[in-house]
Amino acid sequence: MSVRRSLIWTYGAQLFSFLIVFASTVVVARLVTPRDFGIYGMAVAATTIINVFMQLGLAKYIMREETVSRDLLRSLFTVNLLMTLVYCCAILIGSVFSTYLFQSQEVGRFLLVFALFPLIAMFEFIPSALAAREMRFGLISAMAVVRAVVLASSTVGLALLGLEYMSFAWAQVLTFAVTAIGFNAAIWRPDVWLLRFSDVRRIAHFGLQMIGISGISQINARLSEMTLGSMLGLGALGLYTRAAGLPGQINGIVFSAGSNVIFSRLSSDLRERGEIHKNYLHFMRLLLGLLWPMMIGIAILAQPIIALLYGAKWQAAAAPLSLLMIATAIAATIGLTAEVFILRHRTKQQVQIEALRAIFGYAAFAAATTVSLTLAAAAKVAEAVFAFLLYRKPMTELVGGPSGALRSVYFEALLMTVAAVLPAGLLMAWFNNAPETPLPYIVAAVAAGVLCWALMLIARRHPLYLELLRVLRRPTAGETSSAT
Repeated sequence: MSVRRSLIWTYGAQLFSFLIVFASTVVVARLVTPRDFGIYGMAVAATTIINVFMQLGLAKYIMREETVSRDLLRSLFTVNLLMTLVYCCAILIGSVFSTYLFQSQEVGRFLLVFALFPLIAMFEFIPSALAAREMRFGLISAMAVVRAVVLASSTVGLALLGLEYMSFAWAQVLTFAVTAIGFNAAIWRPDVWLLRFSDVRRIAHFGLQMIGISGISQINARLSEMTLGSMLGLGALGLYTRAAGLPGQINGIVFSAGSNVIFSRLSSDLRERGEIHKNYLHFMRLLLGLLWPMMIGIAILAQPIIALLYGAKWQAAAAPLSLLMIATAIAATIGLTAEVFILRHRTKQQVQIEALRAIFGYAAFAAATTVSLTLAAAAKVAEAVFAFLLYRKPMTELVGGPSGALRSVYFEALLMTVAAVLPAGLLMAWFNNAPETPLPYIVAAVAAGVLCWALMLIARRHPLYLELLRVLRRPTAGETSSAT
C-alpha cells in the first residue's frame, strides 16, 4: 500500500474513531460525576507508570527487522508474556493497597477489573504488529474503528446501567477482547505462542532504548496527574483529565495515527537518498496547517464548548482546556522527535533531553497544584515552551535541509492560524468570554474562520490544498493505463 493510501486509511479511521469516542464521552460526562472521571484518571495514571517499564516497543522491533522468523516471533511473544504477567501482578498489588497508595478504595476496585485487560491484549500483539509490518493499514484502520465503536457503546451502556466509574474498566476489557479476536481471525499465528528464550537479550536492549525515549514523558504526565489528584482531590483530577482528553485525542489523530506510516517513509528516504528533510518538512506543513488552527480555535472557544457539550458541572474544566490546547499546539512544533532521533541513532541524546524536560515539567506542575487547577494547566504551557527550546537546535540539525526551513513552516502555520481564529477571537472578546455565547454566533464565527483558512490554503498552494486536489481529481486515461 502506498504512503498516501496508507495515510488516507489511517486518518479516515482515526477521524471516525475520534468522533465516535468523543460523542460517547459527551454522553458519559452527563451520566457520571467529575469524581468518577477522577477515579478513572488516577487508575490509568498508576497503570501507565507501571506499563512504561513493561512495554518495550516490541511492535516497532517487528517492523524494523529485515526478516521475521517464527523463532523470533516466539522470543518476542515470550518477552511480551513475561512483561504482561509482571504488569498484572503490579496492578493487583496496587489494587490491594489502593487505600494507602491512592487514598481511595474505588481505585482499587477499578484496578482489580482492569488487570484483565493486559492478559487479553497480549494475544493481539503479534498479529497487530505483523499487520503494520506488512503495511496492511486497511485491516489496522478497520480494527481501530471496531475498537472505537465497541469502547464507546459499551462505556455508554454500562454507565446507563449505573456502573459509574466501573463502566470505564469493563468497557476496556470488552473492547480488547473483541479486537484481539478480530486481529487473530485476520492473521492467525498460534504457532508463535510457545516460549523461546533465545534473542531475549537483544530484544531487551532495544526495549530499554524505547523506554528511555517514550517512558520518561509518560511517567512525567502520569505522576503529574497523580500529584494533582492527591493535592486537589479526585474531583479536580476528573476535571483535568476531561480537559486533557480532547487535545490528547486530536494530537493522537494528527501525529500518532500517521507516525508509523511517516516513520517508514523517512526510513526509506534515509536509506535511498541519505536525507529526510523533504518529506519531514512536507509532513509538518500538512500537520501544523491543520492542527494549529483547530487547537487555537478550541482554546479561544473553550468556555462555550464546555458549557454546550458537558454542562454546568464541568465548567471549571474550560480554562484548563484552553491552556492545554495551547500547550499541545506548542509541543506540535517538535513533532516526530522520537522517529527522527531513532533514524539518526541519537536515542541517548533524546533520553537526556526528555529527562531535563520531565524534571522541569514535573517541578512546575507539582508547585502549581498547590495553588489551583488552572495554574497546573498553565504549567503545561511552560513545559511545552521549555521542550521547544531544548529540541529546537538538535531537531534542526538532525532534520537537515535549507537553513531556516523549519522556521518558514512555523511562520506559515502561524499566518494560517491567525486567519482561521480571528473571527472566533473577536466574537469571544465581544461577549467577554462568556460560556453563554449564543450558538448561532459561534457557528458563524467558525464558518468565517474556516473560509479564511481555506482561502489561505489556496493562495499559498498549501500541501493540504494540493493533497485534497489529488484525492478529488479523477485520473486521466493515460494515468490509469500507466498505473495498471
